[in-house]
Amino acid sequence: MPNEEKKLVEYQGGDIVIQEGKLAEELFVLLNGTLEVSVKGVKVAEISRKGSYVGEIASLLSQRRIATVKALTASKFLVIDNMNRYFEQNPSAALGIAQALAARIMEMNDKIIYYQNEVENWVKLGEEALKMKDLGPIREALSDMQRLLLDVKVDGNKGKMPDS
Repeated sequence: MPNEEKKLVEYQGGDIVIQEGKLAEELFVLLNGTLEVSVKGVKVAEISRKGSYVGEIASLLSQRRIATVKALTASKFLVIDNMNRYFEQNPSAALGIAQALAARIMEMNDKIIYYQNEVENWVKLGEEALKMKDLGPIREALSDMQRLLLDVKVDGNKGKMPDS
């Protein structure tokens, strides 16, 4: 494979690896380091697992980047410039990305179900509290909402969803 299709790249802590909204085709494979992923300024994930992919969605769909990826620590990547050609020559890599995307979909489904159940519980609690003209449970539910929304991380270090 020609060297221009894949290369090693390093970023320092604080560097932007991928900028949301930019058009690009590279796929990044994390070799070491810790990354923060944010969408529209909201942190959605922290990644530090060797072999994790970033930039794959825009690369696969030939669209603009949907997230910003920032190196939190010094990070090294294998950067693949021509993903289609790379996958033609390395089919197992394509399978790895497909498996990673499937795992993300499953995780997102779990989160959607969890949050939907939480909201339904808060609505029921609020309705019951209003019937009893007691605002205490509503205040508690609002406090729970604030804690949940500010404390949960996608890859689950802090504020981890129950049973995930």
